[in-house]
Amino acid sequence: MTDTLTTIQNSDGTHTVPSGHVEELRRKYTAAKSAVADLAGEVGKTAKDHAGDLKSQASDWMHDKTKLLREQATDSQAAMITLVRRNPIKAVAIAAGAGLLLGLLIRSRR
Repeated sequence: MTDTLTTIQNSDGTHTVPSGHVEELRRKYTAAKSAVADLAGEVGKTAKDHAGDLKSQASDWMHDKTKLLREQATDSQAAMITLVRRNPIKAVAIAAGAGLLLGLLIRSRR
């Protein structure tokens, strides 16, 4: 079997190689290109799956924290109502003092 010669131009100049080698290089190049494309697809799929997992974890965390904050707010509200009912005059005096301070602060900024 006689290979025909193929001329290849590269940065070092021109070389003559058997055509069979060129065809083999083309097949290897095509296989490598396909493997890289497959790998890129797998990396993309893995990244998408991981992002979905992170989104789910973040959503669960936010749900848990929101539930906890609501429970704490409800507890604080109940404690405040109990405090005001036990000490109504003190509660009114504190509210009036806070209102006076707030009013003075707002008026001084104008």
